Amino acid sequence: MVDVIRDKVGKIKFRILSPKIIEKMSVVKIVNPELYDADGYPIDGGLMDLRMGVINPGMRCRTCGERVKECLGHFGFITLARPVIHIKYVKWVYRLLRATCRDCGRILISDDEIMALRNEMTDDEKASKIGLLKAARRKGLLKIAVNRKKCPNCEAKKKSVKLVKPYSFYDGKKKLTPIDVREWLERISDDDLMIAAFSPLAGRPEWMVLTLVPVPPVTVRPSITLESGTKSEDDLTHKLGDLVRANQRLYENLSAGAPEIIIDDLWDLLQYHVTTFFDNNVSQMPPARHRSGRPLRTLSSRIKSKQGRFRKNLAGKRVDFSARSVISPDPNLRINEVGVPQVMAIELTVPERVTEWNLKWLKKFVKNGPNEYPGANYVITPDGKRKKISPETSDAPGYVVERHLIDGDPVLFNRQPSLHRMSMMVHHTKILPNKTLRLNLCVCSPYNADFDGDEMNLHVPQTEEARAEAKVLLDVDNHLVSPRHGLPIIGLINDHILGAFLLTQEGVTISREDTMDLLAKSGVYADLGMQKEFSGKEIVSYLFEDDFNCDFETSKGNKIVIKDGEFISGVLDKKSLGAGDGLLLQKLISAYGTHKASEFLNRASLLFINYLQTQSVSVSPSDSDLPDEAVKKIKSTLNGANNKISELVEEFNAGETKAYPGKTIKETLEYKILSVLSNARSKISDIVEEHLNVTGTRNGTVII
Repeated sequence: MVDVIRDKVGKIKFRILSPKIIEKMSVVKIVNPELYDADGYPIDGGLMDLRMGVINPGMRCRTCGERVKECLGHFGFITLARPVIHIKYVKWVYRLLRATCRDCGRILISDDEIMALRNEMTDDEKASKIGLLKAARRKGLLKIAVNRKKCPNCEAKKKSVKLVKPYSFYDGKKKLTPIDVREWLERISDDDLMIAAFSPLAGRPEWMVLTLVPVPPVTVRPSITLESGTKSEDDLTHKLGDLVRANQRLYENLSAGAPEIIIDDLWDLLQYHVTTFFDNNVSQMPPARHRSGRPLRTLSSRIKSKQGRFRKNLAGKRVDFSARSVISPDPNLRINEVGVPQVMAIELTVPERVTEWNLKWLKKFVKNGPNEYPGANYVITPDGKRKKISPETSDAPGYVVERHLIDGDPVLFNRQPSLHRMSMMVHHTKILPNKTLRLNLCVCSPYNADFDGDEMNLHVPQTEEARAEAKVLLDVDNHLVSPRHGLPIIGLINDHILGAFLLTQEGVTISREDTMDLLAKSGVYADLGMQKEFSGKEIVSYLFEDDFNCDFETSKGNKIVIKDGEFISGVLDKKSLGAGDGLLLQKLISAYGTHKASEFLNRASLLFINYLQTQSVSVSPSDSDLPDEAVKKIKSTLNGANNKISELVEEFNAGETKAYPGKTIKETLEYKILSVLSNARSKISDIVEEHLNVTGTRNGTVII
C-alpha cells in the first residue's frame, strides 16, 4: 500500500523559468511551423507533435503512452535565433539597467555603504539567505542607486538609460539590443541583486531576456473540427505558428549573411510575435489579428479579467446544493425565515441518517419518491452506493436518505457583493409556491437588498456539523447588532415605521373587535378584559414584557416612556425602531437579549403593517415642493459657484493661472471649474435632503 503524504500548502511563490529548466521540462524542440501532413497526421517537430499530448480519442501520447483523459499534456520549446525581451519584465529590466554600471556591472552603491548596511542588519537578517534583500529594501538603496550619476566602484560616468515603450532601451543615444541587455544583466552579481532589491532565488535577471520560448501542451490549445470537416486551430497555435515562421526566417537570413537592415527588421518581427504571444494588448503596439480582423486571445487575456482562468474558471460561482433567484418581499415571514419555491425544495436535498428513532418519519419521504413533495431523491447505502428512489427502495438504520427541503431547515442566505459578516446569514426555510426567494423587509439592511431585480444565493448545509455550526454562529437572531457600530442593523423600515407613527399618535382609538383582529394577526394573544375601546399606545403595550422599563428622547419634544410594559408617552419613529438607530431595540436587546428582540420585531412589524392597511395614507406632489428658504439657499449656492468660475476664467485670460503638476494650463482651468461645480452640487444635494425628509401625509398633515 502506498503511503499518501498530505501536507498543508503554506504559500506559493512564482519564480522565473531559466533556459535550462524550460529545456528540461520540455519533451520536444519545435522547428516546423506546419501542423499536419497530407494525411492529417501531426508532423514531428511541429506545433501539434504527439509528444506534447493528444486531443483525439483514438490516439496515444508518445511521451507517457496515455489517452486523451489520462494525459495532461507536455511542454515543448522553441530556440530563438536571437534573444528578445520578455514584455512582462520590461519594467524590472529598466530598473536594473538604471541602478547598475554598464562597464563593471556593479550596483551603483559603494562597498563602504554596503558594509554599513551589513552592520545595521539584525541577527535574523544575517542568518537568512535574503536578509540583505530585506535590509536593502528597508533602506531604499535601489532608489539611491538609480539617482547616482557616477559609479562609486569603477568611477565610470553613468549615461542616462531610457525606455522607449514598449521594449526598446537606449544607453545615452545608443540603442541597446536584447543581446546587449542580456550581457549587461549577466554581469550583475547575486549580492548586488539583493542590494538592488531583487531576490536571486526568484531568478537571474538575464532570464528576463528570452533565448527559449516554452510551448504549452496541445491540451491547453486544442483544435476543433467544424461542421464542414475542416480543423480550426486555437489562437495560441496560430500565434506560435507565426512565431516559428519568423524565427525560421531569421535563422535562414543569419546563415546566409543577409544585410544588417534585413536582420534588424526580422529581429523586430520576432520580438513582436513573442510579445503578442504573451500579451496581445500592449499599448503602442498593434494587436495580432485573425484574417477576419478579430484580435487573437493569447496568454495574458486568458488569465486576467472576468473571462480569465482565475475569475471565470477557478473561482467557483456555482456549487451543488445551492440555488439562486430573484428576491421579493414577504412581510408575513419571520425575520429569520426565507421563502423557498417548491420547485427548488424538490431539487435541494438534506442528507438524513436513518436511525431507529426517525425510521418511521423518513419512510414517508422514501415512499413519496422524487416526484411527490415532500419526498426524497436518493438513498445512500451503508457501503456508500447511491441509489435513485424507486418503489422497491428500502431504508434501514445506517442508510442515508437525501430528502427534499422542508419547513424549518437551516440554509445559508447570501447577497453579493459580500462586503461584511451579515452578507451571509442562516435563515429557516418556509416552502412557498411561485418562483422567487422571499424574505422579510426588516433584513434588507444587512444584505443591502432591494426588490428591483436583485438576486440572492441559497446554500443547504450537508452535514450535521455544518447545520449545527450554521444555527449557532450565523442565525439572523444572533446578528441584530452590527459589529461595526454596536447598533441594531436589523430594524423596521418604511411602512412599518409609518404604521407605528400613526398608531402611537395621541387620540387614536380602536374598537375591541378591531383590536382583537390586529393582535391576532400579529401573533399576540392577550386578555383584553371587558374594555370596549383601546388607544394605539395600549395596543402597542401588548408587545412588551410586564417588567420592561425605558425612557429616551428621539427628537426635540418626543420623549418615549415605557413603564412596567405600559407605553406611557411619545410617538414611535425611525430613531426608535429603524435599522441603524433603533434606540428602543437597543433597550430590548440589552434587557432580554437578541432572541426576545427578534420576537418583538416579528410581532411589531405585522402589527404596524396590519394597522397601516386600515388607514388612508398618501403622498401628494406638493409634499416634494421645496420651501422658499431652501430655494434661496440653492440660488445663493449657484450664484457663488458662477462667480467663482468667472474669477477662474478671468485669471486664465490674464495669464495668471498656474498649471498643476503634469497638466497644461487649460487642463488646470477645467479641473478647477469641475471642482467648483462638484462642491456646489454636493451642497445643493444636502439642502434638498434636509428639506425633503418627508415620510407621508395623513388627513392633510405632513409626517416628518
